[in-house]
Amino acid sequence: MLLPSAREFDRGLRRGIIEYAHAYGPWIFCEEPVPYLKQLTTSQRMRQFRKWNADGIIALQDRLPEIKPLRLPTIAVSATLQIDHAHCQLVSDNDAIGQMGAKTILDLGIRQAAYCGLPNLEFSDIRGLSFARTVIQAGCTVEVYPLPIRNTRTSWQIEEQRLTRWLLDLPKPVGLMACNDDHARMIAEICHVQGIRVPDEIAILGVDNDEQVCKSATPPLSSIELAVERAGYEAAKTLARMMSGNGPGTQYISVDPLGVVCRQSTDILAIEDRTMVQAVRFIREHCNRPIQVRDVAAFVGLSRRALQDRFRQTFGRTPIQEIHRSRIERLQRMLIETSMTVGQIAEANGFEVGAHVARFFMRQTGMTPLAYRKKYLRP
Repeated sequence: MLLPSAREFDRGLRRGIIEYAHAYGPWIFCEEPVPYLKQLTTSQRMRQFRKWNADGIIALQDRLPEIKPLRLPTIAVSATLQIDHAHCQLVSDNDAIGQMGAKTILDLGIRQAAYCGLPNLEFSDIRGLSFARTVIQAGCTVEVYPLPIRNTRTSWQIEEQRLTRWLLDLPKPVGLMACNDDHARMIAEICHVQGIRVPDEIAILGVDNDEQVCKSATPPLSSIELAVERAGYEAAKTLARMMSGNGPGTQYISVDPLGVVCRQSTDILAIEDRTMVQAVRFIREHCNRPIQVRDVAAFVGLSRRALQDRFRQTFGRTPIQEIHRSRIERLQRMLIETSMTVGQIAEANGFEVGAHVARFFMRQTGMTPLAYRKKYLRP
């Protein structure tokens, strides 16, 4: 298992792999020496690989040249999909991640969005393109950080100055998606130093939901959570097929976005119509009940027609669409984060019977609650 463990993405993959091994093993895992020991040369690593007498390998894509001579079944963990049929790839759905980031920013009522990536990283570019495309399709404006060309003469101090100027020049309020949590945290630190208020002036969203990074930032960062444990489990399951002499059955395993874990960095509704802010907050706070548009209208003191018109003008969607969206997000979280049955989840959300919640979930998402849980929750 030639995978690092420094970041939540890698740790999540490892948890899923180990979970499968415990259920269907036993497997013996061989790994490289810890980083603080003297590192092996390429020839020494190859001798180490051969000494392991391994049956299969799960490794980062950039390790393939080293391990290719071993001719073993291999799962390659890649940032983007590569054209290589010699092994099975595990890759993030970067297009879907970018779309989710854009929709999250737009749902805050922010009409100006920004994306900040890192140079020479294809996954960052794909997320940025998808983010920008989704924002533009919604009729909003988007700014993308102009990436510098990295070279040995560019210091971090110079890059920090460029990024600082860009952040200061952004139209405010703005919703900003960073390519990952580490970059989001760096942006939050610059905002703190420069006196840019987060989330009031810049709402910040990261990717990976690395709690050690997100919760230690000021303010704590919202982040897109990825189904990494499920993907790790599927990777181990696929490798088991390959080690048994069968084909992988698939050329790639997708790491899908699960949803957004909201924290203080996006805790804002950046719209001037405070009545509409109250309406949205009412919906989100009461989405565990079968509320209707008339309940929202009564709470904010508007007629149903006036609420419909102002809501559509402000958010580009109707109050009932917002109610359905909020209810679906809550149901999805409960399916993933709890072990409650569909019937128990239905009762907790004001549905009379489980069949009702199943029909509602199918209409809104195109899949049943059990199918959603099976897809995104590791076994």
